[in-house]
Amino acid sequence: METRMDAKRRRGFTLIELLIVIVVIAILALIVIPRVMSAGRKAKEATLRSNLQRMRGAISLFQGDTGVWPNGITDVVAAAGTNPTGTPTGTYKGPYLTPNGGVGNIGIPANPFSDPTAAVATHWTYSNVDGSIVSAVSGTTLDGMAYTQL
Repeated sequence: METRMDAKRRRGFTLIELLIVIVVIAILALIVIPRVMSAGRKAKEATLRSNLQRMRGAISLFQGDTGVWPNGITDVVAAAGTNPTGTPTGTYKGPYLTPNGGVGNIGIPANPFSDPTAAVATHWTYSNVDGSIVSAVSGTTLDGMAYTQL
């Protein structure tokens, strides 16, 4: 015959069972949390790579049409029919990027590691000598993770 005390013990969980469940949850959290925390950074890096590819493509098209590198990054979004400084007359067939959106709504893609309201020079470092363009931001993000120019 079952006593009242035996019936009470069978209703709940033991301390050992609760501790095992807590340890399993803690282990799962240790595995999942770092992956979730780095997802935002990986998304920014992917956006940066994509924007750099777009910028480099536009600069290459500009150079292919005109025979010279753009004097400044904003030359690749100059309106059709214009003649950016230093380009031979009639060779510019741009704009090579959509002339709206991006940094200052002028069509230059934003660097996701920069302040979106900042000037183009704080987003990109461009050389009109060889047409190279890199991220103007290098250092530590707000989340404390280091990154370098791409």
